[in-house]
Amino acid sequence: MNSLIKVSLAGILLLSLAACDLQEALDGTKKVPGKMDETNANMRKMLDEMKTTNKGVHDQSLLIPLENLIKAENQDTLAPVPFKLMPYGKKFAEAASAEELIDLTYLWLKEVDEALPNKDIDEATGEEVPYTKKQIQRINTQKLAKLTALQVIAGFAPQEVVQEIIQRNIIGEKLEGGRRFEETAYSFLMLRTMFIRDVLLKESILSTSIDNIGKLEEAMKYIKKVDSIARLRFADKIQFKSHGLIDFEGRQLPEDQQPQEKLNQDVAFNLWTSIYEKAQSQMRMDERSVGTDTNDDQRLLNEEKKRLQYDLQLIEQNLQYWKGRQP
Repeated sequence: MNSLIKVSLAGILLLSLAACDLQEALDGTKKVPGKMDETNANMRKMLDEMKTTNKGVHDQSLLIPLENLIKAENQDTLAPVPFKLMPYGKKFAEAASAEELIDLTYLWLKEVDEALPNKDIDEATGEEVPYTKKQIQRINTQKLAKLTALQVIAGFAPQEVVQEIIQRNIIGEKLEGGRRFEETAYSFLMLRTMFIRDVLLKESILSTSIDNIGKLEEAMKYIKKVDSIARLRFADKIQFKSHGLIDFEGRQLPEDQQPQEKLNQDVAFNLWTSIYEKAQSQMRMDERSVGTDTNDDQRLLNEEKKRLQYDLQLIEQNLQYWKGRQP
């Protein structure tokens, strides 16, 4: 009998607790819409603040390198390697969107071609004073520095961003405003080719011996970027032309003395050939004491030999492709 009473009391207690929980749940449900509205409002506020913060960070990541690209003290060495411009150009290229890269390219190319500083005014006559030779030199240096900076930026732009530039500005399919900057995009691709070929390859990796697998693969990484441009079906339209440099009389220099280049698709074949020949004659595959023991040294050497075999096969495939394209 006592057991039956205990069971009954326990059942009543459980039912009472369940009823209390149910009532609390029902009361809470009435408050949910208000809480949800408050949560959503806080979430929107947080997202808006994040957008503002992210935009500020993004703008700073562009502004700081941009300011350094136009500083006179960073423009005193432009060729053959623009040493002082490269760190800032790389930072800008890595942070900028496809649209921002094309906007800057368009703006600076137009500025180089059309903009000249105001001439001094003779206070006695009120007439303009011709530029001095020193002013002419400074004007041309500033113009060349902007063109060089554009090369650096285009050369370091991530490949996926370059593809977006092509899609948006050259193909332009179903994109509002697509192809607005088509000519600028052609110039961008030419500037990219020039910088990778002349600075990142000829004046850097290819200027030394290709005697280890790391140098070979780094060179291949850059050559692939040039190769991808040379293979484009519209490659014959890719060119860069400027007419902003002036002579000591303040007049435009003749066209053949202005910075310009039209893409020659042989650039890819020539670069592949150069790296292949250097790798064949200069590559060293020696066991090195860099592993944990001699067995590990041998394992590392075998892996490098496999990478070299694969890389050489890839180079040969590219050479065959371009040989097949030659008349």
